[in-house]
Amino acid sequence: MLSTEDITVTLGRRQILHGVDFRAEAGQVTCIVGPNGSGKTTLMRAITGEVPFRGRVRLDGDDTAAMAPELMAERRAVLPQTLPMAFPFTVLEVVRLGLIGRAALSAEAAALPHRALEQVGLSGYAGRLFQELSGGEQQRAHFARVLVQVWRPVVEGRPRWLLLDEPVAALDIGHQLQVMRIARDFAAQGGGVIAVMHDLNLTAMTADRVCLMHEGRVLAQGRPETVFTDATLGHAYGCALRVSTPPPDGGVFVLPQAAA
Repeated sequence: MLSTEDITVTLGRRQILHGVDFRAEAGQVTCIVGPNGSGKTTLMRAITGEVPFRGRVRLDGDDTAAMAPELMAERRAVLPQTLPMAFPFTVLEVVRLGLIGRAALSAEAAALPHRALEQVGLSGYAGRLFQELSGGEQQRAHFARVLVQVWRPVVEGRPRWLLLDEPVAALDIGHQLQVMRIARDFAAQGGGVIAVMHDLNLTAMTADRVCLMHEGRVLAQGRPETVFTDATLGHAYGCALRVSTPPPDGGVFVLPQAAA
């Protein structure tokens, strides 16, 4: 399990998170949702150690504050919202960054970048310059990089984790579904996935558990069908929302989960 205890984050003079208790189980996809400014990304950055915080983060029982960076890198891989590349790396070189820190590479490990690129739909892109890709293609290349880092979801009985901050933000609907299927498969094999999401339909389709943030606090946690109610979502987002209700005028709407 990955959990936080009483996480408080203050940036400058503004308190962003107010005593957040959060948990995610290995073998599940846990999505963090909420309106802009609710603290979703700040919570993720506290979990990954990118911002100072008060409280505690535990990774499978271990306090992350006491863990060496190289040990953390073996147990969880982080996909931030943006990660610009200042140098003219090829796509393969970017994905191979996920292998850094391994003392020796077996033939199997050396082949992982190509396998990961195939998995995210970028076969044949290895030799292209990263800067020449579209925004969505760059995002999928970085996703391949983090997959390489924790390719096996469970190692010696210990789960590994994918920590994804808005992993589908720049993607079309087909690639959104592809990325979330990969995340679900990782969890099905025993790994843990935590993803910051905006799309509530995709979250409802994918998540085993949802954490709904509002004004730096957890408003609700649980199964999507428990958290996603008219009243709870309306309170969080400040607008009227209806769950599982077709448009009254018979208007067109698209639900990818209906095609699954």
